Amino acid sequence: VAMEIRSKQTGSSLVVNLQNVSNQNEVLEAIQGCADGQCACSTDEYQKVQSLEIQSSPNSIQLNIEVKAGEVIDPNCISECLAPVEEVKTSQK
Repeated sequence: VAMEIRSKQTGSSLVVNLQNVSNQNEVLEAIQGCADGQCACSTDEYQKVQSLEIQSSPNSIQLNIEVKAGEVIDPNCISECLAPVEEVKTSQK
């Protein structure tokens, strides 16, 4: 089952929901890496992030991102940042 990524930005609040997360540790590491500026994808979208809160449950992760004033984060970028993690997992099977 492929991981589903849904995101919705309302004002300066961006909520990203990841469903069907099979390899949660790797995904969380990738997210934390992006938050620290060590992003898997070549982007500077993370510079638009004011703060990041991660809530995880067994098969899903929710990111509550506070975006800097006047900025919009490209949802495709979120998928790109997390895609390599999913592909690595899939190719190991």
